Amino acid sequence: MAALQWQHHPHLCPLQVPKIMSCIYENWEYVTMESGQRSMESLLLLMANQCPGGVVTTLLKIAPRGDSTALALWEVMLSTAQTLEKVLKELFIKLQDRQNRLFYTYQEDTCFVRLALLTCTDLEDEEFSPMYKVLRFLRNPSPAMLSLVLRSLMTLSERAEMARKMEVFMPDMMKVLEDGNTNIKMKSLVVSRNVIGHLKKTKASPIAVQLMEKLLPLFAAGFSELRELSISLFRDLMKTVVRKNERQMKTKVEMGLLPLIFHTSDQIHSVAKAAREALLAAAELLKWKKLKHLLQSHQTWRIAECLLQRDRRRTEQYLNQSLPYLEDAQATLRTTAVRFIGEPQPPGSRFWQPSPSPAAAPAARSSPVAARASAAPCRALASLSHP
Repeated sequence: MAALQWQHHPHLCPLQVPKIMSCIYENWEYVTMESGQRSMESLLLLMANQCPGGVVTTLLKIAPRGDSTALALWEVMLSTAQTLEKVLKELFIKLQDRQNRLFYTYQEDTCFVRLALLTCTDLEDEEFSPMYKVLRFLRNPSPAMLSLVLRSLMTLSERAEMARKMEVFMPDMMKVLEDGNTNIKMKSLVVSRNVIGHLKKTKASPIAVQLMEKLLPLFAAGFSELRELSISLFRDLMKTVVRKNERQMKTKVEMGLLPLIFHTSDQIHSVAKAAREALLAAAELLKWKKLKHLLQSHQTWRIAECLLQRDRRRTEQYLNQSLPYLEDAQATLRTTAVRFIGEPQPPGSRFWQPSPSPAAAPAARSSPVAARASAAPCRALASLSHP
């Protein structure tokens, strides 16, 4: 009842905050309807904006460290710029208080304190980078705390001024991208996209080149949103390169061509669309007119053959990239990989053989690359009939 009253009378006495926060906390996981969830989120944001001290104090008091419901509530409060700064300031005050036993268990995770120190103090641009190099709050926090820190950085990086300061985060952000779980990787990609998007090209270009290679393993992620985001970012990074880094960027892009070709067959339409758009961007960067024509004329089945003809020196690289797709969860990608491995090889490549004579046994007509791939688990091929 108190929660409903607050929504209709948003200037009620702050003394009601503990009661309302407890009500939200206790019922959060049981509210499953979208309209109900939105109402609770709106109420939480309203209270966090008007009475951040009471909200932060209550939540720290009633929820154990790492509690999933508490983490969800922190996520909501850190998702908007209006409440983020107020909540971080209150956390900074509370978690600094080493005399207060209520918050002792939160002292073990100091990354929030360091984030608040960095973002809630009026540091000049030239002071921000050295301060982060001392604090390094993205290194080795618990997964739960890292997730909340990244949620904060997602919100902070929406502001151009702050995003430009956050350039110093990028080396640690790439490390997070390698080691984190799916949720952390998604957040890291959003922060990276925001930061690079607000930098001048001269600063963004070398960072983009480094990041490209980190994205390739994410193309085959089981979570479709992560596949789509990584492929879309791969496309966008191509557009940030300057002449000085163009050669390095082209090398990274070449490494991504075959996985992108495979994912034009992704069962998730938005992922397949992102892959086609990334290939178009690659065609522009590489000045590859034939690839652009095949994509624009929707002749996607010819792109793999075109790729082999373009650079036969990469045949073994392409084979190595193809083999994991033989065991992909998606039948369409497994089929695409099998077809690619069975493509006739360009004359002169290490896997090319002359066509057999008409009298030769049918088995002799199999592609040398297909023969090489026979070392892959047979269950991958058998699974094609069991999507």
